[in-house]
Amino acid sequence: HLLGKKSWNVYNPGNIERVRRDEAQAKAREEEEERRMQEVDAERRIQTLRGERPSTPPPPPSAPSASQPDRKAYTDDIGRSKKRRRLAGENDTDRDIRVAREDAQSALARREQQAPARSSDAPLHDSTGHIDLFPSEAKHKPVEKNAEAEKEAAEKRRGYEDQYTMRFSNAAGFRQSLGQAPWYSSSQRKIIDPESVPSKDVWGNEDPLRRQREKARMDVNDPLAAMRKGVRQLKAVEQERKRWHDERSRELEALKTAETRRPSHR
Repeated sequence: HLLGKKSWNVYNPGNIERVRRDEAQAKAREEEEERRMQEVDAERRIQTLRGERPSTPPPPPSAPSASQPDRKAYTDDIGRSKKRRRLAGENDTDRDIRVAREDAQSALARREQQAPARSSDAPLHDSTGHIDLFPSEAKHKPVEKNAEAEKEAAEKRRGYEDQYTMRFSNAAGFRQSLGQAPWYSSSQRKIIDPESVPSKDVWGNEDPLRRQREKARMDVNDPLAAMRKGVRQLKAVEQERKRWHDERSRELEALKTAETRRPSHR
């Protein structure tokens, strides 16, 4: 079949390769133009933030001529495309993929070579993350605080907070337990002997019942005495309940005995 041998056949491998190469080159040019425009816009924004006058954007690169290639260029193109032959064990699809990958890599290398250098590499953000419009290499020395002023401010702030804040250190009273151990830090308690209580009242008169009242008051305030009293009351309640249960059991037994002794009437 002679159709595959014609140079104008759209399904000719040479024509297919040339179309794919042209598409890859056009895509690379579009990506390069987009990247260049983004860099120009970013540079203009940086200059605006720094208060500088935005520079005039460079003119776009001249586009390749859209005229039809002459016969010689077309012949050279066909000759170059024919030189890309298949490798050993490679089919047409693998060859096309390999050629397209090589074209993309070459276009990327040319784009990196043609990339314009930036006018300034100064960072826009400082160490704290804020935008610095006038960056400088000199580091600012940290401001030293006055220790006495900070201490006075802390005391004033604490005094103001003491007006509405309840602290655990003031459990015994506001500023009354300074320098003293809290009452809950020791298990030892001062025990007053009832015999050491004077037998006279505040006016100096003899009061023989004062010691008894003091002993009764201490017994009432003693938690151990309260616990013992509760235990005694509990035992008394249990004994009363047991006695009531025994009486009820005896009454039931007596009632059952009376029922069994009653003669049955038919």
